[in-house]
Amino acid sequence: MNTRTTSTRSRRISFRRISAQIICLLLTTTGSALADNSIKLQVAAKSEHNDPKGNNPQEVQSRWLEISVTAFHLEKPAAVRLDWAFFGDNLDSNKVVKHDGGTETVELVQSKEADAKTKLVKFTFTPRHSVRSGSGKRPLSKVIEATGVRYHAWGVRAFVDGKLAGEAYSVPSIKKLMGGTD
Repeated sequence: MNTRTTSTRSRRISFRRISAQIICLLLTTTGSALADNSIKLQVAAKSEHNDPKGNNPQEVQSRWLEISVTAFHLEKPAAVRLDWAFFGDNLDSNKVVKHDGGTETVELVQSKEADAKTKLVKFTFTPRHSVRSGSGKRPLSKVIEATGVRYHAWGVRAFVDGKLAGEAYSVPSIKKLMGGTD
């Protein structure tokens, strides 16, 4: 006679299913980490923001990236080229555009970390706002549309000997704009 309840059986099946998923995820992650010239990128996006003052609604944001690079499998020390870019929302055309970018080079040894910092990139934009005109009991307001380029996302790609070895994006759709395959 089976004395187990249905809920106990369900819990065991659920536990086995979750365990199998975790093992599969670990194997997949380990496999990709051990690929030749595999580079791990850790990117910290940093920013400063100037609040609009007075009647000027223009906003200015300064942004930069702090990038840590680690090699999982590198046979000899190598120069790693880091291509990075910031993308912004062009508020005039309603499109995502490459705002600025650059290249940094770091010397990398297996299992050691190398750091790089990008230059400061400024985003200047004026959000949609209204301006009051006239006076008295019923002043009029005129809507001013947004203009300029507002921050959207960043992307970083690492190359060893001209071959793509690692990449990181703040938004997956940026991969296509950086020239990667989507």
